[in-house]
Amino acid sequence: MDTGLEGRVVMITGSGGGIGRTMALGFAREGAQIAVNDVSEKGIAETIDMIRAAGGTAVPARCDITDLTAVRETVRKVEGELGRIDALVNNAALIVAHELFVETKPEDCDKEIKVVLYGTLNCTRAVLAGMIERRFGKIVNIVTDAARVGQERQANYSAAKGGVISFTKSLAKEVGPHNINVNAVSPGATNSPIRMEMLRQLTSKIGEEKAKEREEKVRRMYPLRRIGESEDVANAVVFLASDLARHVTGQIVSVNGGFAMPG
Repeated sequence: MDTGLEGRVVMITGSGGGIGRTMALGFAREGAQIAVNDVSEKGIAETIDMIRAAGGTAVPARCDITDLTAVRETVRKVEGELGRIDALVNNAALIVAHELFVETKPEDCDKEIKVVLYGTLNCTRAVLAGMIERRFGKIVNIVTDAARVGQERQANYSAAKGGVISFTKSLAKEVGPHNINVNAVSPGATNSPIRMEMLRQLTSKIGEEKAKEREEKVRRMYPLRRIGESEDVANAVVFLASDLARHVTGQIVSVNGGFAMPG
């Protein structure tokens, strides 16, 4: 099945590791050229090496996405090297601590909102004019079911992702007439580095046995009785950025094993 991604240029934030790296490799397998964004030079280099080893094309796009000036400069650099940006995946995220809201620090809340919400706005702002001029573009934002149904100990993160959900729907209406699709993928629990770090913090607080018991309770909350993997999310993202999803826009696609089924 032809996805239409051959030769297209895809910029993925936070693709120096984790789910973002899995996305980058998935797009590369479809023949896309990848702009690998992250704040980690080492992570970027590793992802690029993996893509090139598999015969793909990738360039570094290092910048702090909370800095709009830096993002714009990075986008200009990528467009100079690869000609354009056809698709943007806003994947980069940050969870500072897995705590009750009353225990969180305001400065940590600021960090999460700057990366998750403002990072998404900044990257989108930087690529959108070119997409409008070319009358083509795909934007896929990574959100979370925690923002759709609520999740204790993730109030700040959920609030930031909730903003991204609203932004996704509103932007889709604005840029649809320019042949630009804007969608979001909403994972449930996924075995990503962020989740693994949360589990590590939880284990240090309550002990290994209780942490395992809690993890089993989480698994039982999913009708498919499994925690998601990075590939599950990446597959949905690749689809939404492809020609196969040309008539899909403004949608929040859950990839969650049936955990939440919002109407």
